[in-house]
Amino acid sequence: MRVRLMTALAGLSILSGNAHAQAPQAWSGTLGVTTDYVRRGTVRGKEDIELTASLEHARGAFYLGAAANTAALGDTDYEVDLYVGWQPQWADWAWDLNAKRVSYFGGSGDIDHWEFYAQATRTIGAVTGVFLVGGSPDYEGAADQAYWANMNLAYALTPKLSADVGGGFQDQVGAPDYAWWQAGVTYAFSSSVSGDLHWYDTDNASGLGESGEGQLVAALSWAF
Repeated sequence: MRVRLMTALAGLSILSGNAHAQAPQAWSGTLGVTTDYVRRGTVRGKEDIELTASLEHARGAFYLGAAANTAALGDTDYEVDLYVGWQPQWADWAWDLNAKRVSYFGGSGDIDHWEFYAQATRTIGAVTGVFLVGGSPDYEGAADQAYWANMNLAYALTPKLSADVGGGFQDQVGAPDYAWWQAGVTYAFSSSVSGDLHWYDTDNASGLGESGEGQLVAALSWAF
């Protein structure tokens, strides 16, 4: 799973946050560190530095995995995500259908909810486009439900350096709606180590508070 710590998982990845191994059967994983953990344009971290990790098994077009980070919700201590998905190829597009159970542990009590995603990716020359829609029928925090969509365009400047720009919106029942955007660069130091620098911002800092303010985020990840 080619994770990008932040939601930029998408420096070439935001995209969902999850990109997956294409081998017929394989294990993969990541370890990372980031100055702020960002999910769909909003800062989730409570500390100066957040840690991330993931482990995934792919069998053909199907995969399952787990991911964790220290940027938990509210007064909880850490987040663990368990997910399963299917990645078919159709009409020159790479598709990804994913279901995820997001859980937060520690603090005053455990919290969890389901999220569902559909993502389409296509590369033409040096440009890669990623389009995603998702939703949760029992979302976290004050929101009862949430639905979102985003897109990201990345351009390979060199074999090791890419630049990307993207954005999206999230509609929430019981919590503020917002739109967000991001722009930045990703650099591959080696085949397994990459770093990125991205700016994130939203249009509703007054409703979201500090998490919705503009943030410059740096991250480093190791894939194995």
